[in-house]
Amino acid sequence: MGRVNDYIKRILKIIKKENKIINKEKPWLQYYGDKIPESLNYFQGSIYENLKESAVRNESRKAYSYFGSEATYGKFLKKVDEIASALLELDIVKNESVTICCPNTPESIALIYALNKIGAIANIVHPLSTTQDIERALKETNSDTLFCSDVSMPKARNIKVDHFIMVPVNTSFKGILKTLYRFKAGENLKVDEGMLTWQEFLNMSTGKEVDVEVTGDDPAAIIYSGGTTGKPKGIIISNKNFNAMSGQTYALCDYIRPGNSVLAALPIFHVFGLSVCVHSCLMAGTTLKILPQINTKKINKELKKHKPNVFPAVPSLLKMVVSGSDPGRDGLSFLKLVVVGGDYLSPQLKKEMIDYLRAHGSNADILIGYGLSEATGFSCSTAPLDMETAKDGTLGIPNPDIMIKIFEPNSDVEKSLGDVGEICISGPTVMMGYINEDEETKKTIVTHSDGKKWLHTGDVGYMDKNGKLYYTSRIKRMIITNGYNVYPIELEDIICKHEKVDACTVIAIPHKIKNQTPKAVIVLKEGVEDTPEVREEIKRYCYKNIAKYAVPTEYEYRKSLPKTAVGKADFKALEKEAAEKSKKKED
Repeated sequence: MGRVNDYIKRILKIIKKENKIINKEKPWLQYYGDKIPESLNYFQGSIYENLKESAVRNESRKAYSYFGSEATYGKFLKKVDEIASALLELDIVKNESVTICCPNTPESIALIYALNKIGAIANIVHPLSTTQDIERALKETNSDTLFCSDVSMPKARNIKVDHFIMVPVNTSFKGILKTLYRFKAGENLKVDEGMLTWQEFLNMSTGKEVDVEVTGDDPAAIIYSGGTTGKPKGIIISNKNFNAMSGQTYALCDYIRPGNSVLAALPIFHVFGLSVCVHSCLMAGTTLKILPQINTKKINKELKKHKPNVFPAVPSLLKMVVSGSDPGRDGLSFLKLVVVGGDYLSPQLKKEMIDYLRAHGSNADILIGYGLSEATGFSCSTAPLDMETAKDGTLGIPNPDIMIKIFEPNSDVEKSLGDVGEICISGPTVMMGYINEDEETKKTIVTHSDGKKWLHTGDVGYMDKNGKLYYTSRIKRMIITNGYNVYPIELEDIICKHEKVDACTVIAIPHKIKNQTPKAVIVLKEGVEDTPEVREEIKRYCYKNIAKYAVPTEYEYRKSLPKTAVGKADFKALEKEAAEKSKKKED
């Protein structure tokens, strides 16, 4: 009889779970049980102070490794303090923006924390930006100090600022690698009159104590949206935002722990790279395997070389893994977790990657994170779901302390469970706002009738009765190429400024590796002959004026563009044509 009663109890428990309508305010509670409390306790101070506490806990643990060099948490903190002291000698004050145009290196990461220690704001710019992009970032933030790597010197060398410090990528290289890099970089390593080398800058350090109060509500960094042609929006992220993201990451990712390592190759000029792969991992005592650039053509060799336990990636990187060279039967056995964000991961690619991992010795699961820069990383993930439950293409469950609801686009009218609408986010990771973009900030962060501030993502989706989020489309036109956001209207504006172009529409076309790339459909001005020379001139113009990652991969020239009923360029018709052509090629 006892067995029968136990059986009935189990059946009732299953029925209750299947029919349970989620707690819409805190949907994570039904999945985590006692693993995660109803609300997390977040570090309340600055990101520097958070690092300092982590360094005390993990003083002798390895903080990073980088091309033969490495440092413990204790030594890394001392380096941060040395840089902070040198910054004081440049008369940098609290809330002053200092621009960093560097890839992932120990120096650029330490610099961010050093700036935070003295209350300054790290204004982080893509190192492959155009001269106009860098100048705009300096002007927008009233920044007159620029830390620039050799990678950016061809575009930044002639920019005038009060303080220009050149930070070579090979600063922390060891042995022959340092010399070989010097030959490869050549003229880019040249420091002009009036500039400072990194070592000259460090020599300014006096060990002077910093006497600045920095709170969780103070801004920590400005990171730029996927603007590609000189019009990106600067996203202001507070100390509180970063620390909330690190607390949520620690709660959700079991392998981001002391003793494990993470591949820190996703760039610090993207929120995913800085907030999740760097800050969250350093706060957890994890070792960063820092790479300024990953060799995507040899991705599996790179993974085998560095052997990270945690592999943060965008979907295009996973495509390269499964189509890359065979790493051997146990070649990926070191991988314990793959964290994917930055773009939509299809169920098919997820299955291919899991099968690939199993075939090469790894039992790692794939954690999908959904979010955006304005929410400091990921706001929703598949972490609480088992692999079977997450097979249906869901984006997962909102993070602890994050509310995600579906509203009528551009309104606070909430949709019912299962109905499609705009995905909106509320919680401690939502940005402070856009720099010098008050109207855009008001449109994006809206106080609803419930009294809460909601981030309107521009993404369309729905939530089911179990609290799982699903993505369907985008409200705004946007192309995601290799994890970068590209806005067609900005590319069109630049291309149309060419003296021989009359009209242009930029559309998304499929790409096997990058998911999508931009294609420019161009109409030349009357009287301009369509010749190979003219086409080459326009292509060179695009390479000069558009960021490298956003330059169109295809150009098509037409006599006219299709129009909608109201006379606008019909980009949807062009995208449909491109999709049909792509399908015919595949057939």
